[in-house]
Amino acid sequence: MSRAEKFRLHEVRPVQFALYLVLRALVMIIDMFPYRMAPSISKNLGRIIRFIDRKHVRIAAKNLEKSRGVCPSDRIPAFIEKVYQHVALGFVEMLMLPRLMKRGAVARYVRLVRYDVFDRCLKDGRGCIVVIGHLGNWEIGGLASTLAGYPLRSLARPIDNPWIDAYLKRFRTQTGQKMIPRDRALGEMIRVLQRGEMLVVQVDQDARQVGVYVNFFGRPASTHRAPATLSLKYNAPIVLVNTYRERDLNYAVCSDPIYPDAFRDLPDPVKALTQAYSDQFEGFVRQHPEQWFWMHDRWKTAERVARTTTEALV
Repeated sequence: MSRAEKFRLHEVRPVQFALYLVLRALVMIIDMFPYRMAPSISKNLGRIIRFIDRKHVRIAAKNLEKSRGVCPSDRIPAFIEKVYQHVALGFVEMLMLPRLMKRGAVARYVRLVRYDVFDRCLKDGRGCIVVIGHLGNWEIGGLASTLAGYPLRSLARPIDNPWIDAYLKRFRTQTGQKMIPRDRALGEMIRVLQRGEMLVVQVDQDARQVGVYVNFFGRPASTHRAPATLSLKYNAPIVLVNTYRERDLNYAVCSDPIYPDAFRDLPDPVKALTQAYSDQFEGFVRQHPEQWFWMHDRWKTAERVARTTTEALV
């Protein structure tokens, strides 16, 4: 049986609907608890998910073993437990957010720092490309930004489960954020920049065969080139946002803009600009390594290409 024909239980429609019902039931249960209890709930939930999700525990361990200066080998199991607890906390907070929004209390738990950077970019009329990753609670950062009046247009890959995808889309757009589906993204991404608005792109997932290879934690990783390509073509600055949690507060901190003019005369401007924002994002992860999504197989395409090349040479 080929990979394309492989049976996947989670793609069966009745199973997908059942998973959606489980999610809605979980929302109802979690909504019974006050927001201050999110860390206690997520601690146990993270342990349960970690116990069940053995595949991604192995991926996280592999990623940490090969990433220099993050975690000693003997501390990786304890580190992964912290990662799962953080992921669970972000999930629990997300489910509690609609109630906070009804009370107008989202700003109490979010700090937007150096957002005057966005003000200057928007004033110039060129818009900007906002680069983020799966770090901290990136979802609450997006909601708080639109509540503060910033017109975010975010690139997103639709979830395979149509009911969960629709639910998540309603959650993300309830404060005014607009989502751009990846399968028909290019034209709308261009229009966003031409209107002088803010285009949000996550760049920390494996870009497969269409990516450009740059170093990330000391080894090649297939990385999304769209921010660099659009920045160079439409003269739009790139602004990275560092999202992280400290105690009960979530932070979204703007970096200084990266302007495309500094890269135009280089031999490969797209790769050089992609390396620049990858380096900056790596610095964010190193500040709060347990808050990044280590369970994603970030380097899998580069590893597969290297393995195939080695086999061909042998």
